[in-house]
Amino acid sequence: MNIKQIIINKWAWFSSTIIVVLIAQEVAQLKTIFEKIDASCGILGFDNEKNSIDFLTVISFVSSEIGSMNLKHPKGWQGPYLQDNPTIQGKYYQIVQTRTGYYIAPGDGVKLSNGKIIGKDIILNKDTDFLKLLSKNGDLRIRGKALAAKIELGKTEHEIAQEKPVPIPAEIEVQVSGPQSY
Repeated sequence: MNIKQIIINKWAWFSSTIIVVLIAQEVAQLKTIFEKIDASCGILGFDNEKNSIDFLTVISFVSSEIGSMNLKHPKGWQGPYLQDNPTIQGKYYQIVQTRTGYYIAPGDGVKLSNGKIIGKDIILNKDTDFLKLLSKNGDLRIRGKALAAKIELGKTEHEIAQEKPVPIPAEIEVQVSGPQSY
């Protein structure tokens, strides 16, 4: 294998690792945000089986519905929760309503580093078994990172504050053997 092939292979690995880490961090951040919203506003539910997360930049609103989310106490809204709604590969993250609760996942059309595409190879809907997808060898657990998360409704703001923050992984090291000049 020549140096060009080594660099291309290492870059491909590095790029896919960055995507995994980014998705895992954003999913964890969104989980915390929605649990805070639930604690202050009471999430009643979502309009659809799959709901784009495209409304966290809203400062205020007048009804009990924001985006596709319905709230019990909309006056508890403390937005904006983010300056920009997060996307990956140009697609919004989504909340999927299942029989076992609500899950945050990358949006349909996102290609994961395992080569699988959300909405094509990994179908997310009310019947999805997220526990299986998030298991050790599941399609939504790559390099030990969970790429989806369940929103735990019913927590208090105090309980959320007591949780350990999601650790931000140390920088990813890539070592290329051979000459370092390109």
